[in-house]
Amino acid sequence: MGEAILGKLSALGLGGLALGSFLEALGIPLFPGGIMVILAGFLVARGHFPFPAALTATVAGFALGSLIAYLVGRRVGEDFFDVLGHRFRLPLSRLEQARLYLRRFSPGFVLFGRFLPGMGNLVPYLAGMSGISPALFLGLTLVFALAWGTLYLSLGMFFEYGWQQAAQKLQPFLLLAGIAGLFVYWFIFQYRPWRRA
Repeated sequence: MGEAILGKLSALGLGGLALGSFLEALGIPLFPGGIMVILAGFLVARGHFPFPAALTATVAGFALGSLIAYLVGRRVGEDFFDVLGHRFRLPLSRLEQARLYLRRFSPGFVLFGRFLPGMGNLVPYLAGMSGISPALFLGLTLVFALAWGTLYLSLGMFFEYGWQQAAQKLQPFLLLAGIAGLFVYWFIFQYRPWRRA
């Protein structure tokens, strides 16, 4: 059965991988986008896809799906807050407090909130509602998608032919990952452009 699934994924190619990541980012319930990326790692290990191409397809699909979900959240955000305030008779000051809270913590939430079970699917929608800028959201999403795609493809490669061979194949990307990690740390904890708005 596993070989049949891998055969179908191989037939779908990189476009199918991008589509799976896209649907995962939209938060489609019960869609196994993460498992699909891990299985693509098996195919990378077998030589069906080059690692950079598989990672690019994963990141591109995930970023596009997240951006669409963000735009939906941004579009309905104001209406949501207005309906919430009217229905529960919340004072305007409380609603503005909630907006500011979402705005203040949304960068960390965009990066780390997707790891929370049951919450990850809502992250881009909530980020859109928070009013975080599209450029910042897309930048943080690309960082997350790069880390997520690398991790999941690596897991598939690891289970297919062992860690030593996977590490050799991934070694050129480790320096890049380290630099990206340092940049993210600096951006979130030192630079913090959202606090200046």
